[in-house]
Amino acid sequence: MKRLQTSIAVFLLAVLTGCGFHLRGQVNLPPIMAAPWVTGQDNQLVTDLRSLLRESGVNPVKDAGSASVIIDLATVDYVRTVKSVDSNGTATGYILQYKVLYRVVDPTGKVLVGNTPLSFSRELTYSSVDLLQKKQEEEALKESMRSEVTRRILRRLDGIAFHAPTGDAMYGRVV
Repeated sequence: MKRLQTSIAVFLLAVLTGCGFHLRGQVNLPPIMAAPWVTGQDNQLVTDLRSLLRESGVNPVKDAGSASVIIDLATVDYVRTVKSVDSNGTATGYILQYKVLYRVVDPTGKVLVGNTPLSFSRELTYSSVDLLQKKQEEEALKESMRSEVTRRILRRLDGIAFHAPTGDAMYGRVV
């Protein structure tokens, strides 16, 4: 019985691997991503994306001149809007939004991934009694959204195809 279970487990693993399934974690980026340059106005997002790229086995470069691709975090907006107020007019809930517009180009300026918007939102209930806790909670939610942005960008970079024989980059699948 144990052999049968082991055989079934091995078979299922082989089938899942063969169909392209892989667990979340390290993304296998295409060769064109070997030396990316990440640029943008939000230093924390740039730093986080560079770190995630390193974890995925590529080495982000420090200038566009030596880059294989340029990841341009064109706009990054963090917005906090009031969702609800109490009878005194004091805010009791907020909607936090993190919006990013990015694109990926090769060193010649050829667009590999056109302007791609990403948007995440979270709700934050608010109490004037717990100011410090709520400020920390808001920072944690913002960090969580920024982390999700970097993971989503990385998964989409996995879809860039590169054809070595012609040297042309082209659109790949977008996840």
